[in-house]
Amino acid sequence: MTHAGAQFALRIAVDGAELAAPSDAQLAELARHAATPGAVLPTDQTHFVKWIDGRTPQQIERQRIARVQSNRDLTSRPGWTLDLAVLVDGVPVGLQSVSGFEQWPQRRVVGTTSWLTAPFQGRGLGTRARAAVLELAFAHLDAEAAKSWALEENTASTTVSTTLGYRFVDSHVLAEDGRELIEHVYELRREDWLGSAARRRIAPVITGADALVRQLAV
Repeated sequence: MTHAGAQFALRIAVDGAELAAPSDAQLAELARHAATPGAVLPTDQTHFVKWIDGRTPQQIERQRIARVQSNRDLTSRPGWTLDLAVLVDGVPVGLQSVSGFEQWPQRRVVGTTSWLTAPFQGRGLGTRARAAVLELAFAHLDAEAAKSWALEENTASTTVSTTLGYRFVDSHVLAEDGRELIEHVYELRREDWLGSAARRRIAPVITGADALVRQLAV
């Protein structure tokens, strides 16, 4: 199996959606969504996401495609990022990513990022999508902890974290474009996820992970 092939065998099912590595056609569709003004975030909230803030739609579309394509080789270290399309009835409506940091696999800590198009926000889908990659990270990749970073005003991201059992661990001030922004850091430990009510309630179902697990084990 090729370096990229292992991730294309993976499927994660949650209520109302499936997560899978995007094909080139699905990636192009996601990039068009991401580049459409207002499709992911209201115009007064674009500073929540660095790859949107201050960029033209053309730049966003090109950069989203390039970023996901470059992430497909999970053997290129240090670190790795697995990008999964969030599919509703087979249609890509967002992207959920999980990353192993530079010390992986000696230090098994992951981080997550995600976005959904506006019509699919506020339905709990973002929570289920993150739960899907947490199940992969903790139950299959033996991650020790997952971290999430969110600006103080990004209540949607914070709500997902607290709903899934993350604990607040730190905060710091960011200075960007003359603004001071407060960023909070949340953490979820493996043992807390595996025994959680959120895991039992959402119950992600993972298939086709064996080759990916072997690839990320070294």
